[in-house]
Amino acid sequence: MSTRYQLSVCPHDTAKNLAGWFLINTYLQRKLGLAMRFEPRDNFNVEREQVLAGGIHLVYANPYSALKYVHERGFVPVARPAGVFDETMLVARRGVGLPATRPLKVASATDKLIVHFLGLTLLNQLQVPLADCSFHMAGNHLKAAQAVLAGQADVGFVFNETWHGLSASTREALDIVAATESQSASHCFCVGPELADRIEDVRAVLCGMDSDPSGKKVLEDLRFSRFEPMDLAAFDQLTTLVQ
Repeated sequence: MSTRYQLSVCPHDTAKNLAGWFLINTYLQRKLGLAMRFEPRDNFNVEREQVLAGGIHLVYANPYSALKYVHERGFVPVARPAGVFDETMLVARRGVGLPATRPLKVASATDKLIVHFLGLTLLNQLQVPLADCSFHMAGNHLKAAQAVLAGQADVGFVFNETWHGLSASTREALDIVAATESQSASHCFCVGPELADRIEDVRAVLCGMDSDPSGKKVLEDLRFSRFEPMDLAAFDQLTTLVQ
């Protein structure tokens, strides 16, 4: 009886296009000759804990989760979408800017995503000590922006993708005080220890999708141009960031 493997995908991505991730799962099964099951989850923490508990063999992970999988489960990063990076916008209500009053109330989705840690670098650049900040964990990036609009926070950390997806009226009600441009963090595919002997195969299939007509269609459905190779060295800067 052939081994059945398991794919897991960051809930942020499945929420945008669930069907596309079923398509890529089917594509990978066919190209790799593997039986692989994909069961989407709708919660960051649930999905992360499931991967850390074992039994998941291939993941498409957000940067913070990927770090956890690499350090705690021995996963190996193999590919990331080309030109797509996780960045943080520090936003405030329009015309208010960064208030001088302290503590500074900062809204963030959670301190378990790289967006939060990138946001901390912005506060450092603005010479705002963390000791002078009070953090409100809103639960997701949209709620962090809404907390600023509602006056529950002075500023907020907002994921760049979330920012660009906000309505025009919401963006007009906010100012970008600062934004990261590090290009150091990205979602990525990581291979688990049980598939260690197929790492190069997985990387080759993913990075060759754009030159394969059927793979190109899957990429277009997911709104990626292509996947590019990555390895453990890509995590050096992120590891330092979250320490």
